[in-house]
Amino acid sequence: MKKRTVLIVTGPTGVGKTDFVDELSAECSLEIINGDMGQMYVPLSIGTAKPCMEQSAVPHHLFNILSEPTYFSAMKYRNRVDALVKEIWDRDRVPVIVGGSSFYLLSLFFPTIEDDHEIVLHQYEGKDLWEQLHRIDPERAQAIHPQDTYRLERALALWQSTGKKPSLYKPSFDPFAACTIIWLERDREDLYDRINARVINMLNTGWIEEVKRLVSTSWEQFLKKKKIIGYDILFEYLAGGMDIEQLMRDIQKKTRNYAKRQMTFWRSFKRKLIQGYDSLKSGTKMPLTIVELNLTHDDIESYIKQLKNDICS
Repeated sequence: MKKRTVLIVTGPTGVGKTDFVDELSAECSLEIINGDMGQMYVPLSIGTAKPCMEQSAVPHHLFNILSEPTYFSAMKYRNRVDALVKEIWDRDRVPVIVGGSSFYLLSLFFPTIEDDHEIVLHQYEGKDLWEQLHRIDPERAQAIHPQDTYRLERALALWQSTGKKPSLYKPSFDPFAACTIIWLERDREDLYDRINARVINMLNTGWIEEVKRLVSTSWEQFLKKKKIIGYDILFEYLAGGMDIEQLMRDIQKKTRNYAKRQMTFWRSFKRKLIQGYDSLKSGTKMPLTIVELNLTHDDIESYIKQLKNDICS
């Protein structure tokens, strides 16, 4: 019987999360749970670096579950993951959550209030979300980047659902399971080189055609609002707003900037995890292990063997 624990493999976009888990799957009996928002949507594959599940013997969960342009809340995500983890444990396998969507990761340890996000999308359609939030709650608005659509919508949804200023809402530490969190990173130059090369490969292997199929559908406005990296720029390109070289440079730059934000989030999130864990009484603490691996330098093969002995055996 394997230990009843969950592996979470996360890190900045382009770092190599899928390849790492592929190596791990050769050593462990595991099942993969998606932790990336974009990979939930059926039409989004190349631009979200969706894994080739059809060619894998490893079961994959929460991929391609949304065929319409709808929102999947953090609370829904936590509930689905909680149920899946128990099912995977019952099959005597190791659940591995893979992805870099910070709000989903956060919800697994700091559960949120459920809200009707779609009402917010319609109510504030065409309006500057940051300005709307600033009128209601300047303190929370100052803490959110004006282009961070998800957190702006989330804050406005909390206001609509509870009538309380979002800055007054402080989620408590409530981990859903015993976990080992593996944060993958690389030296910055190495990571940026990988990001630049991946964007070129995506553009050369059908990403433009993938987005072209979504032009003038309900997906176009949805993706422009969601700001999933690259899709909004590709819609602009297809409308004749730039040439292919500019398209490539813009997506590369936005992807690098997104990776920076993910690294910033991780530093903050790690502090919150440690503080939350320390705040629990000793009898109520679930095991929590945090591992940081640099794929540029560290001996990954040795670590995977160690992980096999610790968790997968």
